[in-house]
Order: sequence, then C-alpha cells, then structure tokens
Amino acid sequence: MEVAVTTDIGSAQRHNDDAWCAEQLHRNVTLLAVADGFGRPGGASSSSVVLDVIRESIRRDLRSVAPPRSLTGADLRDILITAFAQANMQLLERSGGSDDHVAAASTCTAVLIVSNQAFIAHVGDSRAYLFRRGELVQLTSDESIVPDLVTSSGSSRSGRYRHVHPLLTRVLGVESAAVAPKVTHYALHTHDAVMFCTDGAFRALPLSDLQIALQHKEQRAEWVTDRIVTLARASGSVDNATVMLARDATEHGAAEPSAAAPARPRSWLPALVAMVGAALLVMSMMWSADTRLYLATDSKGLVTLYSGSPASVLGFSMHVPRTTYGIHARDLPSLVRSELQSGVAVASPAAAAALLTQWQATPRH
Repeated sequence: MEVAVTTDIGSAQRHNDDAWCAEQLHRNVTLLAVADGFGRPGGASSSSVVLDVIRESIRRDLRSVAPPRSLTGADLRDILITAFAQANMQLLERSGGSDDHVAAASTCTAVLIVSNQAFIAHVGDSRAYLFRRGELVQLTSDESIVPDLVTSSGSSRSGRYRHVHPLLTRVLGVESAAVAPKVTHYALHTHDAVMFCTDGAFRALPLSDLQIALQHKEQRAEWVTDRIVTLARASGSVDNATVMLARDATEHGAAEPSAAAPARPRSWLPALVAMVGAALLVMSMMWSADTRLYLATDSKGLVTLYSGSPASVLGFSMHVPRTTYGIHARDLPSLVRSELQSGVAVASPAAAAALLTQWQATPRH
C-alpha cells in the first residue's frame, strides 16, 4: 500500500484544524481516516482528538480478538460505531461543551480495511472516494447544507469558486447523545485506490479534476495529493485542505505517508552507498598522494612539485606541495604553461628537476 498525504493550512486560517491517520493495526488490517474540526480543547485540534480516540478504541477492540480476520462484518461495524461514540464523548468532555453550548466539533471519515474488505464510517462532510480502473466514485455523502452559490459538482455556477461556510447537519462533539456514523461496506479489487479529502480540498473542484489527477499513475502518490491541493488553491479555496491517497489498498504494509509533504520517508540505503563510495574514493586519493608526483603552479604562479592528484573530493584537496621552485610559469614556453595548468606527471623529484632544466633551456615563443 502506497500512502501519501498533503495538508495545507490555507490562506485565511490561523491553524490547520485538519488531521489524518494512516496506520497498519495488524498484518492484514489498516486504518485510514481524515477529520476536519474547529475548536482547540487543551491546545489540540478537535480533529486530532477525535482521531486519537478512534484509533485507540479500534486498537483495543482488535487486541481482544485473535486473529482479526475472524471478525464478521457486524463485528467491524460495531467496532467503528463504538469508536465514534467514544470520540464524540471525549471531545465534548475535553472542550467543556454541552447540549446547549458548542465549544468544539469535528467531522470524521474513516476506512477500516480488513484484507480486501473496506468498512467506511462517516460523520460530516469530509469525503472518501474509490478510484478503480480510471474512474473515481464518491463513497460518502456530505452531511451538510451548502448555500446555492455552490453546485453539487463542487464548482460555482459562475465558474469560479467562492468561499462559503457549509452548515453541518451531523458532527462529532456537539451533543452528549452518541453520534452513530453511517457505516458502509465495499469489497476492494486489486489495484484499487482510496482517497480522502476535507472540504477545503474538494469543494473548489469538480469530480472530473480529481479524476484526471488520479489518472497519472506514472507519478508518485504524493505528486497526486500535491496536485489536488494546488488546484484547489488556484480555484480560490482558502480553508484548511487535506488529501490522502492510498494506492493498492488491498496490499497491507507500512502505511506511512511519502512526503510531501508531506513527503514520504526516503530510503537511507542510497545515501549510505554514496557515503561509503566517497570514503573509499578519499582513501584511494590519499594513498595516491604518497605515490604520484606532478608539476604544476601554486597560487603565485611558481612552478611546484606536488604529490597526489590535482583533484578535490568533498572539498578536500587530494594533493600536497613537495618542492616549490623559484621559477615563474611566465618565464617558460607557452606550451609548457598550458601543460602546467592540468599538471605534468613525473616519476621522481630528480626527474622533475631535469624536466624543469629542459624547459628553461627551451626558447620562449
């Protein structure tokens, strides 16, 4: 599974109140989720509070069952419903909110993938999509009311996105009664991809733009997530924006994002090979400094006998001066001056002295 995430604070926000989770909970179980909140109980974003509680609740329930693949569909639905209920209560308690006072809230869209079975739990207007054989399908429905200014396709009737604040009809953290997520079940196929977007990423873009970005299979996953966030910004979105893409969603593995940025962690092996190669090269050059001699000029233009090589490696000169002669290069024939620029190899100090005497006897021209 290749997972990439791009998240951006947006031009009109003080904090990034989006959060995401991509974690392999068992050999064949992976949790993917995004959340978009407001309010910061205890200094933490509401979305991160919600995802932390959901992740820990699912972990705890999975540990009580061995192996997880023995769970039925009904069991997995119950696990997700319980996790969302706990997240709702924790957020309400930490924020000091009540049924009469909303202090913090968050959407959440989570997918629990067990082998090739995906169970999607959803509250709010963050979205989950399925990308299969070049076609993108929205798997969740927005639980919000958006002014008529914005059409259901995601772009404004005037062709230009304008910033609006949708009214959420269901959200976590606003009432003590448990908010049951809508849970749906899909069987994933080989090479299916699952994508998540908060509203700052998708609301400015039509579905066709998202689909075109996903069709660039030759690009890495983080290129796609970066591309979608960039397109949303270019279309006028100013809100927090998060896009998470999981390619080959049935292949469970280390579900860590690429970087971009969010960037995926780079392998340390190429860097190690390069360092070892450079060290061997330096050692080789240092050995040659004791075995190779050449004539060249120093910084003052005086002919000098060096041992080593005229090269530098990692900023270190691979040569040392042995003897500086009181002869300036300008007093030697032009052809000799040209050869000295790249170094003239000699077999011994005596051979260097003899060659220098020969050059001095040659008429300048």
